[in-house]
Amino acid sequence: MKWQTECEKAYSLVVPYLRTILIKKLIDRGVPIRRASKIVGLSITSYEKHIKDDKIKKILMNDDINDMLDALASRLYSGDKIEPTTFCLVCSATRKIFDLSPCIF
Repeated sequence: MKWQTECEKAYSLVVPYLRTILIKKLIDRGVPIRRASKIVGLSITSYEKHIKDDKIKKILMNDDINDMLDALASRLYSGDKIEPTTFCLVCSATRKIFDLSPCIF
């Protein structure tokens, strides 16, 4: 069995979906998909792969997480920096939705 930290697990199981939602929220604000993809750091191909996944709907149904993602998208739209710990908090909250082990945040 391969040993992984909780963050490593989340990087493949949670983070791509959070990044996909951020791209969608930027597109909804009028940012072209190519630019939104570059800002968020997820390829357009990955965005298109994940956007129709049920995990996206499950995340967006959680009002608290949706609000946090709205705030992150607003900061990205304005060109503000997002502190890594801010994203960690969103990831940690999202992990609970998918019954993943909690992280230290």
